[in-house]
Amino acid sequence: MAVDFETANAFPGSVCAVGLVRVTEGRIVDEWSSLIRPPAGHDHFDPWNTSIHGITEAQVADAPGWRETLKEIMAFADGDPFVAHYAPADTRFLAGACEASGVDVPDLRFACSCVIARRAWPELLSWSLPVVAGHLDIDLIHHDVLSDVRAAARIVLAALAQREVATLEELLEADQIQMGEFRDGRRRGCRHRGSTRRAPFPEADPGADPDNPFYGLTVCFTGKPGMTKRDAGKRIAALGAWTVDNLTKAVDLLVMGEVDPRQLAPGATKTGKLAKAERYREQGLDIEIIDVEQFLERLSVAEA
Repeated sequence: MAVDFETANAFPGSVCAVGLVRVTEGRIVDEWSSLIRPPAGHDHFDPWNTSIHGITEAQVADAPGWRETLKEIMAFADGDPFVAHYAPADTRFLAGACEASGVDVPDLRFACSCVIARRAWPELLSWSLPVVAGHLDIDLIHHDVLSDVRAAARIVLAALAQREVATLEELLEADQIQMGEFRDGRRRGCRHRGSTRRAPFPEADPGADPDNPFYGLTVCFTGKPGMTKRDAGKRIAALGAWTVDNLTKAVDLLVMGEVDPRQLAPGATKTGKLAKAERYREQGLDIEIIDVEQFLERLSVAEA
């Protein structure tokens, strides 16, 4: 069974829509979707989120809340494992909605179609949903919950056919992928068993010179910053800056590196992080955007 959520704002538990499809014997046999009234206190709609999925506060005013929706989701699943494209996000949304609603996270198993796609089509430069769907000629209206969830299911079906296996469990075993799960409220991720966890970026050095141009900043990179992101993070940590993987409203500086156009979503002309930073700037947030040349110049001055 495949699942997809959309959220009302930056809070992970602000779920406002869900889509589900059931797969039996290699084909989609049932589907269900619903708008959701986000948990109280997290129910405001960010204009950026609405611009992505088109859902508004007025549309969910009479929608069921999370408690009722979760019961429907679990009844639809009927014990089957969930599949989501980039499952860390969707499982985080589910857990966040439970926490915000005072509901225990139910025991469940899940797999990530992004991890599956990385094993099945390693030649791709990106395994985002639009890129994988385009590679497999799967119709997609991105951020429409039913379209997204159908695409995730069809990606898994394509991988099953390629590996010539019949079930999700057999596919994961063939590709040495660990099934993810929530068990007694604790989460274990879905990942390739041969992978190693990436070390976190170094902590900012509080003893760095406070007059250097990086001191106290939260920095995010998109594309290649002229060196590995790990090395860049280490160097600016020594200057008192924090590096983060995801672009949020807490980011002060976005560094634009070189981007292979083939890694962009079909029709896109810029990375998602850059587009998001530009939207935040339009909302009045003070996020500075610089290119690699500017970054390296500032780095050389700060380290001199």
